[in-house]
Amino acid sequence: MRITQIETIRAGRQPSLLYVQVHTDAGITGLGETCVGVAAVEAYLHETAAPELIGTDPRDITRAWDTAHRQFIGFGGSSVAVRATSAVDIALWDILGKVAGLPVYRLLGGPVRDSVRAYNTCAGPGYGGSSSNVNRKRWGLGDTDPDDTGPAGEYEDLLASVTRPEELVASLRADGVTAMKIWPFDEAALRTGGGWIDRADLRDGVKIIERTRAAAGDDMDILLELHSLWSPQAALTIARAVEEFGLFWIEDPFRVDSPEALARFADRTSIPLTVGETIGTRFDYQRLLRTGAVGYLMFDVGWTGGISEAVKIAALAQTYGVPVAPHDCTGPVVLTAGCHLSAHLPNAVLQETVRAFYHGWYRDLVTELPRLEAGRITPPDGPGLGLELRPEVREWPDLRVRATAST
Repeated sequence: MRITQIETIRAGRQPSLLYVQVHTDAGITGLGETCVGVAAVEAYLHETAAPELIGTDPRDITRAWDTAHRQFIGFGGSSVAVRATSAVDIALWDILGKVAGLPVYRLLGGPVRDSVRAYNTCAGPGYGGSSSNVNRKRWGLGDTDPDDTGPAGEYEDLLASVTRPEELVASLRADGVTAMKIWPFDEAALRTGGGWIDRADLRDGVKIIERTRAAAGDDMDILLELHSLWSPQAALTIARAVEEFGLFWIEDPFRVDSPEALARFADRTSIPLTVGETIGTRFDYQRLLRTGAVGYLMFDVGWTGGISEAVKIAALAQTYGVPVAPHDCTGPVVLTAGCHLSAHLPNAVLQETVRAFYHGWYRDLVTELPRLEAGRITPPDGPGLGLELRPEVREWPDLRVRATAST
């Protein structure tokens, strides 16, 4: 079996997503995905990666990853090269599963659990339309009045999280959700650049968390996301102000450029610290884990080197006694790959989901999704990842397809 073509697929309606289809001479294809900066990733795939991959055996996944890694010189963190490799690696595991007639979690060594607890990231249907973390257009709310308390569409959980947290908690509970992630401080960072937080902004954000906790009681975990928008001191001010509400974790309070700053922060708050979704490969994660500051380690399969590297990162975290929680606020293929890992990894404790995506545009793109019910998520049982791009996607007028094939 040989790789004959690398195909990239982008849709104008989801501009931050890139799909990679790896074709073989046996007629078997594999599907991968990555997110953000996709024009550069696409160029790298066709100009650098495809010439190395075409003609090789797609089942030689370790060889493919090692070949790609030797080209990472000069690229740190979750670079264009790492994201391209992530998408290809996911696709190769998909091919291997189809060849073997087994789901990915079986190929990895089998499941340690049938399902994993899912938390809901409280985004809305339009969230993630660009590469920046905040502002109302990033939230998918356009020019919505910031004081508007009315609905902005089905599953508009982001607007609800800051204006109607009691209704949001009730809705999530009705869906069986037992953990939710919110970010009531993000817009405040726009006003100060994140170097400090205004007293009024601090008070308003704390009030949202207080209302959420009052509605949730003790049977709903609350996760606080800060999107790396703050300075260490401003983030610590926020953390200390919300400690009384028993948060499950505080995520990405600031950029982890300084391991020492991360360690100081963790020593000064009782809230477990979660970091890692955009860090890179195992070599970057080791530097984080050595600080002893990490309470939960997060990785995104589409940003960290794919399934192959995610398994190594999780094993490394396990040696430090740190649980892992795969990230997904990106696309259906990364969610599905994360679910296969969550079923297999002994130290996986949570899988991120976005119900606005899961019940919405994810279903427009792929044929199957992991089963999400009663607050738990289960990977598909089909061979490989267990899903394909829907055939009708090929007919979308806003689709851009580029292919590099053997000659």
